Amino acid sequence: MKSISPLRYRWPFSAKLFFYLLTVATLLAPIPFVFFKPGVPDNVAAGIIELNNVKSYPVNGKLYITSILVTNPDSPVFGAETIVNWALGPHVVLPRDSVYPPVQPARQISRDSRSEMRSSQVTSTAAALRYLGYEFQELYFVSAIRAYSNAKGALEPGDFIMEIDGKKITEIEEIRTSYQNKKVGDSLLISVDRRNELGELERKSFEVQLVENQELNATTDESKPAIGILVGTTARFPIEVDFNISGVGGPSAGLIFAIGIIEKLTQEDLLRGRKVAGTGAITASGRVGGIGGIEEKMIGASRIGATLFLAPAENCPDMKHIPKGLKVIPVSTLAEAVEALRAPENFKHPTCPNW
Repeated sequence: MKSISPLRYRWPFSAKLFFYLLTVATLLAPIPFVFFKPGVPDNVAAGIIELNNVKSYPVNGKLYITSILVTNPDSPVFGAETIVNWALGPHVVLPRDSVYPPVQPARQISRDSRSEMRSSQVTSTAAALRYLGYEFQELYFVSAIRAYSNAKGALEPGDFIMEIDGKKITEIEEIRTSYQNKKVGDSLLISVDRRNELGELERKSFEVQLVENQELNATTDESKPAIGILVGTTARFPIEVDFNISGVGGPSAGLIFAIGIIEKLTQEDLLRGRKVAGTGAITASGRVGGIGGIEEKMIGASRIGATLFLAPAENCPDMKHIPKGLKVIPVSTLAEAVEALRAPENFKHPTCPNW
């Protein structure tokens, strides 16, 4: 009996060439994704924070702010790149619209990120000085008005936001919470101090109708209200603090900035020769808020030899893989972070519920 061989279809050269070119085109085609990977931490104790006109003390140890490297919103990402980054260890690949608001141009996103960094420098200074008992005046101002905002023609960049619906604004979070129970289309009475032609501040009040927030990421279809403004922070501090850093955006360095200021203003040795890293947004009152890219930041800290990492307690659900040799301490306030640094080496710190 003769054996029967399976039929083999021979592709013509033109078909092979077509599918080869199609594969190459797919790998080289730009696609709507962005990459996350650990950045190189910066030691804030090595000249990033400078205090002027006040006695400061040397820092015994290293204190690092951590960062992530993210694809720029207007940079093309190709199919082959995506496959490589998926295959690499700590790299994360996400859809672009889940990271960057789809309605915002790249230039505006970069500008907003730099503005958040400047605001974090002010709030971290305020948190540190408040913790140490200094008195100062903090102010919140309109730094930009979105094109879709109903505040256009009423509010102006540079206006100091003093009251909303008759309530005095003492923290930046109170601006956001002032409309958390309102709907799109509801109005706020916003009172601002604005400089006139003589440079004097005048109080003005405006009814501003809330609009739909167009800067939420694409992970939710829920409609949320917004004023449609970007708010900056400034203050009149009794101590001049300079931050010598560039190329880093966002609010996540706030906690470590505040600790660095405290370390330089006091004789107490909080670092005790250790390499300490961390991340977390901070309010002027010292509350620590969650940030993005927490696991990539822990990897970056581990790579430079940090042994202690201060992280926002809000990020507990996101911290599932702790690098070996890195002790992670979740904190909710600046005071908790300082107490964690004061604790002896064998102290059992609180941990996240999911660990």
